Amino acid sequence: MTQKRPWYRAPTKTRWPPYHSVEHSIEEQARARLDRLEQLYHKGQNYAWDGRQVLAALIQEHGEPRLAADVKQPVLQLLAVLLWGELAAWAISADLAERIDDVDAKMAATSQAHDEARHFYVLRDYLRAVGEPVPRLGGVARTLLVGIMEAESLVHKLVGMQLLVESNALSIFRALADAQVEPVLSGLMPYYERDEARHVGLGVMYLPQLLSKLSRVEAAQLAAFQLRCVALLIAGGLPMRETFRALGMEPRKMAAKTVKLQNEIVGQMRVHRADDDDGSRRGIAGIVNPGRGIGPKILDLVHPPNGEDNASPMHRAMLKALTRGARWADRTLA
Repeated sequence: MTQKRPWYRAPTKTRWPPYHSVEHSIEEQARARLDRLEQLYHKGQNYAWDGRQVLAALIQEHGEPRLAADVKQPVLQLLAVLLWGELAAWAISADLAERIDDVDAKMAATSQAHDEARHFYVLRDYLRAVGEPVPRLGGVARTLLVGIMEAESLVHKLVGMQLLVESNALSIFRALADAQVEPVLSGLMPYYERDEARHVGLGVMYLPQLLSKLSRVEAAQLAAFQLRCVALLIAGGLPMRETFRALGMEPRKMAAKTVKLQNEIVGQMRVHRADDDDGSRRGIAGIVNPGRGIGPKILDLVHPPNGEDNASPMHRAMLKALTRGARWADRTLA
């Protein structure tokens, strides 16, 4: 009988590489992603709120909404942006729900369309209760929203809506609620903020699947589209700084929160990137992260860290020139 050697291991009958374990892992990961995406729809159903009932209850609690004379025009100017922004978001999400092939993502986009429709009609009804005419939308904001609505590419629509517009809206809703300019409006904002925070999930979970299929040319086109949207957001925000300040909303704090949100969204997209082991090293194709590279420098340029009054004379002169240019563009594009 042959003595067994302690260092010797008999050959196994299992095959190598163990393809079954890898394939099983990929299948589980894919199913988990789809499950999370589908849950956005079900969460939307669970957290749906009756806009008419909520608005009526707030009015019953606080009385008919009335805007103080010193904040009336700034509030109306800001609500015009939010109102028409919600209408555009409704149209964009409805278009996404129609054109997306993936059933789970289609369900999530459908849920978002319902939310955006509710956001629009509640703001419209609030403004009717206030009894003031709504100012027209500025040309820069209109150009931004129409550009996203008319984009042929689903990727462009998702980046414009989920990464850029939704993150800006989240910052505004939170700051407007904290400003306490009118109790009914302050009571509505948390409902909007909760919905918008959920909407970001569609881009986080579904966009990486589309980005992984982009060619280099398409990735470059996406980056150019995103930079154009960012430029329009900055141009639209520059003349609004005085509006924000009049309402007690700090522009730099809001902008910093927006950049932080966008940085977190891009980070989450890397985590959810479909079937790409080195995605975290390569980044997300075509996505420019505002929280990295030149992004913080642009933030400091538009919103000086120590305040505009403490900025250098050259910096202040540059900001004034940029603001004048933004106002001119707003009038021209209108």
